[in-house]
Amino acid sequence: MGDKKIYIVAKIFDKQGCLAYQCKSVNEARCLPGTLEALRAEGVQIVILDSPEIYSEYAPYSYVEDMKKFIDMVSQMNRVA
Repeated sequence: MGDKKIYIVAKIFDKQGCLAYQCKSVNEARCLPGTLEALRAEGVQIVILDSPEIYSEYAPYSYVEDMKKFIDMVSQMNRVA
């Protein structure tokens, strides 16, 4: 991926804050959004960002390091939305 960082963000509409995951490979950046879209409930937004700090509407960001944990946490958002 070179120097370019890609983040996947999951947010519940009309709630402050979001979950964010920094992709570790181009393949993750390609595949993860589709997986999350298949799992997400109505009211959960999945967004791809390159510079989270410039998108204040998603703040505060809760960064998750592990992809499986991130997927699990997004699926838990489904129960809240």
